[in-house]
Amino acid sequence: MKYGLEIISKTGEDTSVVAVDAQGEHGEEGLALVYSFDGAEYALCISQEAMTQERRGEVNIFTEFRAGRTTVCRVSDGTGYGAFNVRCEKLEVSFNGGDCVAICAFSGGDGAERTTITVTARALG
Repeated sequence: MKYGLEIISKTGEDTSVVAVDAQGEHGEEGLALVYSFDGAEYALCISQEAMTQERRGEVNIFTEFRAGRTTVCRVSDGTGYGAFNVRCEKLEVSFNGGDCVAICAFSGGDGAERTTITVTARALG
């Protein structure tokens, strides 16, 4: 199914917005979306318990967010590999039919500022 996807990311005073079309499936486990942005392919999976985002391109990134937990963000670029901790302070998810809104607040690495991501996915038919 086709979705309209908007991702708003706020860190301190900085805000970025990504608005793209995505292909997705909504099932008992949640919502799985695939989309392209800025020369890379992304997979975004959202459930009541977790949100994962995977980027595939020149730089590959995999991050999992679980409320109240610290997880590891993995990064590779074909020549090297790195990882850093991500602390998810909040993950709120609501589904309304095939639509979804998820709010995730997290910080990554030592002393990193808090980032809040708001994901809105609307089924387009």
